[in-house]
Amino acid sequence: MGLFVGPWSGILNVSLTLGLGLLLIIVAAVWADRFGKGYAPVIMVGLMAGLQMLVSVTSAKNVGLTFGGQTFFIIAGSLMFPLLACGEDYINEFYGKDVAKSSVLAQLIVRVLSTLFLIWVIVLPSPPNGDTNYTMFATLMGIVPRVAASSIAASYIGGILNVNIFAKIKKQTGEKKLWLRTFVSTTVGLTTNAVLFTFLAFVGIRTLDQMLQMIFISVSVRLFTGFIELGFLYFMKYLKKAGVILRDPKDLVISAKPVN
Repeated sequence: MGLFVGPWSGILNVSLTLGLGLLLIIVAAVWADRFGKGYAPVIMVGLMAGLQMLVSVTSAKNVGLTFGGQTFFIIAGSLMFPLLACGEDYINEFYGKDVAKSSVLAQLIVRVLSTLFLIWVIVLPSPPNGDTNYTMFATLMGIVPRVAASSIAASYIGGILNVNIFAKIKKQTGEKKLWLRTFVSTTVGLTTNAVLFTFLAFVGIRTLDQMLQMIFISVSVRLFTGFIELGFLYFMKYLKKAGVILRDPKDLVISAKPVN
């Protein structure tokens, strides 16, 4: 059972998933700017940390994506990484490299601590006659330590690469060539994420052919979503130009220095 079915339904399902996620980021960005004022960067960093937590939750679901009549299975958590890359690039473009790096660090901290606490919740004893509820929850939220650690490491390394490459290209090109820094940084960051996660999590469990297929599908999906990200960032640039967001960027609170 799926939302859309057909020989190429995977493209539509991926597009709608990312589109919904980007809509959430757009709403959050406008909301944070209008009501959070100068603290909008802090709010956006918090949003990205929250989305990173969803990787653990959504990884419990397997998703079948059909391309050319052939169905490939990936975990739903993998679909979160292009969305996280979009958010990181948005923060990098409008708030700067330091805030974007803080976002990646916040994601790491929240992901590690929330995973550890979730493990603790899973092992808490169930009440009498509560075995069914315990089993259902443990199955749904079950965490495989090796897979979780691989995902966390790959997400952090890929995120840092994305942020640094984006900022370096922007330093060379200024405000021009948004498409170049977005596509290059996203490609490198998400590809590194996919390769690291697959090998760290499945070496010795899956064959080399199986791992290469997983990497190919993950990278293909993530590169495809890169084109959607371009539309998102250019739309956010339009909102800035129209005065919907960042109307007075000098008031943004982006410094970690103590206020006297």
